[in-house]
Amino acid sequence: MNRSARLSLRARLLAGLIAVTALFLVIMGTVSAFVISSHLEGQFDNSLLATLSETTAQLEASPAHPVALVGPADGIYPVSNGSADTSALTSGLGLVTLAELRQHVRDHTVFRLPGSSGLSVAAKRVSADGRTGFLVVGEPHSRVSDGVRTLVVAELITGCALLALLALGGRWLIDRGLAPLNQMATTAQRITAQGDLTARMPDPGDHAEVGGLADAINTMLDRIQQAFGARLRSEQKVRQFAADASHELRTPLTTIRGYAELYGHGALGPDQLPTAMRRIDEESQRMSRLVAELLELARLDRSSSLSLTRIDLALLVRDAAADAAAVEPGRPISIQAPPELPVVADEPRIRQVLANLLANVREHTPPGTPVALGLSAAAGGALIEVADAGPGMSPEDAARAFDRFHRGRRDEGDGGGDGDDGARSDQGSGLGLSIVQAIAVAHNGHADLASAPGQGTRVRVWLPAGPVS
Repeated sequence: MNRSARLSLRARLLAGLIAVTALFLVIMGTVSAFVISSHLEGQFDNSLLATLSETTAQLEASPAHPVALVGPADGIYPVSNGSADTSALTSGLGLVTLAELRQHVRDHTVFRLPGSSGLSVAAKRVSADGRTGFLVVGEPHSRVSDGVRTLVVAELITGCALLALLALGGRWLIDRGLAPLNQMATTAQRITAQGDLTARMPDPGDHAEVGGLADAINTMLDRIQQAFGARLRSEQKVRQFAADASHELRTPLTTIRGYAELYGHGALGPDQLPTAMRRIDEESQRMSRLVAELLELARLDRSSSLSLTRIDLALLVRDAAADAAAVEPGRPISIQAPPELPVVADEPRIRQVLANLLANVREHTPPGTPVALGLSAAAGGALIEVADAGPGMSPEDAARAFDRFHRGRRDEGDGGGDGDDGARSDQGSGLGLSIVQAIAVAHNGHADLASAPGQGTRVRVWLPAGPVS
């Protein structure tokens, strides 16, 4: 169907209202006409039977009803009372047999005369002037039909007037009822045209149904706004991530390419070649680590990549402390952990979390700086805490510590900032704490960092005790 040929909601409501009202009026008029017709018929019959009870002298003196006498053998004798319908009564009675007349008298009924006389009559048995017969009294039946016709005409006129008033008043009521919908349509068009997702549907006041619709649309707009905001933030992160990754890869690639070009042009002497190969090997290893960490982050974006088993987290913490002491014997490490703390987690990933946190401390704090490794049960899960007494981080760097590729600047003379994301380093990729956060989130946990200049850094990782849902 052509869109322009469709009726508006206002027109359909008005047409439906008029149609239903017209149907009700027709039904009510039909019922009332039937009831009134039955009532008038009853009154008409009772009136005719009551007239029949009058004496012959009274009937002769009243010209309101035509009267006739019907003898059993010698015909019909009209009673001269001056009624205009006497001849019609006489001609109609000529078509009624005496047997039919006797039957109606016996049943005490009023009956219509055959032919076109339009009379209804009642009869009774009488004796007059030595003759025995039937006294017949008639009355035009049009008195009943005229009354019903008058009622029907009055109903038609009244119904048409009511429908006209309904068309005017109903349009006003419908316009008033649809006004909130018109406001909502205007708001929706403004949102579509201007892209303003902050706009909301107006409050319809006391319109309960429209109010529910407005609340539902506003809830939907809230979710759409949140989804668009999340999408925009995700796109910005992807662009920033791509830019940072390309920047990080560009440095080792530039170094490798530079040494390769020097070698190709014969600019490297025999004594310089070992140094060039060492630098190429170092930069290639750096690129390998960076690519491996990027792939690790991509896998951690899917919780299905986890291999969950029941593990003793206390054992993993003690193993990580022993490994750190073996790598750097001169650094004091204290452990505070229960004898055992079982959780459902991916053991290699949790070991990676502990290794990243301790490597982070080794890389960005001066040698010999104490580090405390703690484990405790907290809020239906396990809390891992790694704290050092290093130089700490600035508030800006601490706020962005878990951002990918973010590395804070190293303070002069302090031996380095704190955190893989808190200090610039030739070896650091800026992904260590990002991987820690991603592993925690993949387990439905979380990680947080607290640090201040001169007060050290503390990283806490909370993991749920149960399986990942």
